[in-house]
Amino acid sequence: MPTADLLARRLFHCLPRTDQRRWAGAYLSGLLGTPGKKSVRNMARSTAALGAASQSLHQVVNASTWDWNPVRRELAAWCGEQAGVRALRMVPVVIPKRGQCSAGVHRRFDPAGGRTLSCQLALGLFLVTDLGSVPVDWRLCLPGRWSEDDELCERARIPAAARTAPAAPAGLGLDQAAEAAAAHAVAAGVPVVAEAATEAPADAVRLIAGLAGRSLGFAVSVPPGTPVLCGPPGDRTQHTTGVARLAARLGASAYPLAGGRLRRAPALIRVPGVARPLALLTEWDPAVPERPVRHWIADPDGRTLAAARFSLSAATTQSLSTSMEVLEDCGLLDFEGRSFPGWHRHMTLVAAAAAHRLLNGPRQAAALPARAAAPTRAAAPAHVHARAHAFSG
Repeated sequence: MPTADLLARRLFHCLPRTDQRRWAGAYLSGLLGTPGKKSVRNMARSTAALGAASQSLHQVVNASTWDWNPVRRELAAWCGEQAGVRALRMVPVVIPKRGQCSAGVHRRFDPAGGRTLSCQLALGLFLVTDLGSVPVDWRLCLPGRWSEDDELCERARIPAAARTAPAAPAGLGLDQAAEAAAAHAVAAGVPVVAEAATEAPADAVRLIAGLAGRSLGFAVSVPPGTPVLCGPPGDRTQHTTGVARLAARLGASAYPLAGGRLRRAPALIRVPGVARPLALLTEWDPAVPERPVRHWIADPDGRTLAAARFSLSAATTQSLSTSMEVLEDCGLLDFEGRSFPGWHRHMTLVAAAAAHRLLNGPRQAAALPARAAAPTRAAAPAHVHARAHAFSG
């Protein structure tokens, strides 16, 4: 199995300076080897053999200039070499935070936990592989004041392009997220699986249009009221109805899933603003056969439908839960800076540490070191681990 040093050489060869490569490697080693909280002080202690200093570890993410995007592309390529990739999954993740100065922090109601908390909301892009779900990219939610207050944005070093991103589902930059998903999905040659079931119908349609406009295979969960077009294209009798109502009217054939059933409507459908015909899928819980769990709109090709079934299987859902546990143990909650670039560099290194652990065998992923008591996390729907969220606005 590849060592952390080999992975660091692979990921950080694109960094322009020797000191950046050295301290990024030390930071990665610290995330992998430090028990408990991954503060720079604790990591400096645990990597003392490398001559690590807390100031240098802090600077390599908070005050450095290296671009995280090439590192993330290299990480995705490395993951694809280690395991067969079935899909790219977009997973919103809530990160509880104290204070109000960290980039993107805001007060947010958590419907699953029934409480309001201070947090950051990120969109993680995960490769769904035969060995588990592996994070390879991130987008940070910048709601309200974070896209409107120039002074606040300057203090957090938020670039202009991120401030002007469209208001996407849950406040995320939808176009940026779709672009990032497209880049990784095209590189891996796989479809995208995304969830927008708790979003406004208009936002779900925007997400579908954004993915369809990039010629991707995709499957997107949508709210029951998502508008779909009925009738032949251009026909005067064509009208709009909600996806749940149409699913009930069309009926379905069944595809078996490990924890439920996924049924496909026999006729193709159309979504406003999307030219190509799409498939309508309904997810059911066998324990409550009279009520659907979620509706999905997907490309009708066989590979996309197979990727959707695989991504929604019980085994893959469990692998996502394991991934969230590994991410937390690798420092998901432990970024100490406040800046937008610092957050992205830290999360890039956290993803690399988690990928190394997840793809180096199930025993390493399961044997997580003990860590100090962590703050209560936001709860989540049953199909996702407690630290990952479906879009909740």
